[in-house]
Amino acid sequence: MAENPSSSSSSSSSTRSSPVHHASLVDPSIHSPALLQLVDIKLSRQIIDYIVDCVADTVDFAMGRPSLPLSRRSSRRGALGKFTTFVTNVLTRAEATMPVILSSLAYIDRAKPHLHIALEEWALERVFLGALILAAKYLNDSTLKNIHWSLCTGVFGKRDVGRIEREFLDVLNWELSISEENLLAHYDGIYTALSPSPTRRHFHQHSPYSKSSRHHVRSHQRSCPELEPSSPISSEGTSSPQTPSTSHHNFPSFRTIPYPIISALPMPVATD
Repeated sequence: MAENPSSSSSSSSSTRSSPVHHASLVDPSIHSPALLQLVDIKLSRQIIDYIVDCVADTVDFAMGRPSLPLSRRSSRRGALGKFTTFVTNVLTRAEATMPVILSSLAYIDRAKPHLHIALEEWALERVFLGALILAAKYLNDSTLKNIHWSLCTGVFGKRDVGRIEREFLDVLNWELSISEENLLAHYDGIYTALSPSPTRRHFHQHSPYSKSSRHHVRSHQRSCPELEPSSPISSEGTSSPQTPSTSHHNFPSFRTIPYPIISALPMPVATD
């Protein structure tokens, strides 16, 4: 039976006019309302502070230090001023979107139980940057190249950026898929950091994604090879930018950056 031309035209028009969310490219009705709230948040100092806290907690855990209670995190930020400036510079220079930021936080969560950090210096920067680069590349068909990430950091050379990326991939065991639950694990923390308005507070109180019901990513146990420190000339022979100065800190040149070993913990031996 021949199809009615007007019906076909109407159907095509309806399909073309269906709403599509800019972050997922699917109908927003498919997503959780809480997730839509998260991805539409704008980058702010509160979000940056939240990212800094998440990374610092992960590094503390990887080095065997106890996690700070929420009441003491604000006092810790004073000692993390250099790292906060680094995060601010990278996110603004890279024009990182909220979906990328949320995905990087999900990767940090996933890596946390499996990280081994042998040297603390620059570990915060490496964990943050590794997660951010992987999130940006996983979510976007066209994204910054490693030389551009090097420019965004103002600290790491192109080769170091590539090594940070590979390092974090090993820790994640190349498991880059992200679910809504992975992202919504940060709903409570982000809206607490933002001091939500009464409307959002009402939604927050009725959100099914409270701390007691957060999804925990299944752990993976895999032995990954330990990486050796990069050689003193790892950044020579590349077109690495000169280290820029910020209004608060002067970062050291590329050749003086120690290389903390960040790798996956070895697989535990099963016992009978």
